[in-house]
Amino acid sequence: MGRQSPEPLARRLTHHIESAYHENDSEAKSTPPEVINDASPSTIRSPANSRAMDALKQLFCGGMAGSVAKTITAPLSRLTILYQVHPMVTTKENRPKFSMTLSGGISKIVERGGILSLWKGNGTSVLHRFPFSAINFYCYEGMLDILNPQRDADDDEDINDDTREESKFSRLIAGGVAGCTACVACYPLDLVRTRLTTQLDGQEHYKGITDAFVKIVRNEGFWGLYSGIGPTLMVAVPSFSISYMVYGSLKEYALEDELFYNLRKIDTKTGEEKLGFKLSLMCGAVSGTLSTLVTFPFDTIRRRMQIQSLHYAPGERLTGIQMIAKLLKKDGIKGFYRGLTPEILKVVPMVGSMFTVYEFMKDRLNVK
Repeated sequence: MGRQSPEPLARRLTHHIESAYHENDSEAKSTPPEVINDASPSTIRSPANSRAMDALKQLFCGGMAGSVAKTITAPLSRLTILYQVHPMVTTKENRPKFSMTLSGGISKIVERGGILSLWKGNGTSVLHRFPFSAINFYCYEGMLDILNPQRDADDDEDINDDTREESKFSRLIAGGVAGCTACVACYPLDLVRTRLTTQLDGQEHYKGITDAFVKIVRNEGFWGLYSGIGPTLMVAVPSFSISYMVYGSLKEYALEDELFYNLRKIDTKTGEEKLGFKLSLMCGAVSGTLSTLVTFPFDTIRRRMQIQSLHYAPGERLTGIQMIAKLLKKDGIKGFYRGLTPEILKVVPMVGSMFTVYEFMKDRLNVK
């Protein structure tokens, strides 16, 4: 062996790299070969950097999943919102509904603004959905780690996150915390998206995203960006709690029951069984449908509260409770579910594609 250096490994590596550029340097010739072999990414990369990179990967996976799903279902999303708020913006008292049929609603949108108008406001949707989904998935996985700590193991035992036991209650809590955090962080973008989506052609209040932010703050103050946040949280918290709990439970069942054996896929690197495309789609669709049926009435209220400042004088604006009472008195229970059909039709491609893209991106980026 050559002389033993008292310096840390990282400093010795630096000396070794510098010596490569000086062939006549005698110090380069005496560098122990063991040091060269130790120069691996895992040696140089600190645990803190590793965790930071894994977090960024996870955020990216969640953001991409939400953005792709939102773009695919943008036409149905716009149709749902127009159904929910149309009685507030229409000038025809005898036509309280946006349209009597789905095809009629789509035809109206295309007739007034062309085929691309089906994606009106989608830029804002993606701008909102990327950080929203990224924060959502990241917080969910983080909360599961906190609520389901790994069991102690020997130092030489390689522990994988997939081996942790997750209870239904922990999924419920983690989903609620994730939905609440993402909602509060990204709500202004959701508000702007709703207002841009519901603008009538020829009567636009805002020219774009930036103009909308400026005018809302100027006319309504900073807290105008959070108009309707209460009903929104009443949607987000139970929605994501139910969605994540049902999806996680179904995923667990599908990976264990032999009935779904032919629909599962095998990871060629680890040999572990994972959900295939069909199973991901099925689990996502069921979880999304159940959460939508439970939370849709609150979603209708929040949409109306988000745009009421555009159509009512300050003294005529309603609180969430007043909005619920008014809608119940005027339209009954069915008024809370106006627009449910396109929303349910959106669930399968929306939630299914979101979880599918998320699982796909995690595999590609080797995120545990």
